[in-house]
Amino acid sequence: MKPRRRSPLRHAQIHLPPLDAGDALTLADIFERATAAVWRAHGDRMAELIELRAAARRAPKPECVPDG
Repeated sequence: MKPRRRSPLRHAQIHLPPLDAGDALTLADIFERATAAVWRAHGDRMAELIELRAAARRAPKPECVPDG
């Protein structure tokens, strides 16, 4: 059986206690503000990295050429 590669970002999750609608709305607002702050601070470089990662996924895999 092949070992699974795990990406820390692919399945990131947080566990929250049960929230009422008001608390859920407040939490969503906090996440939106935090996301906006991260993009303001690092947006240009993050955009570059997004492009690099997309290009790496699109790059064709080299074909094996047998010797002989």
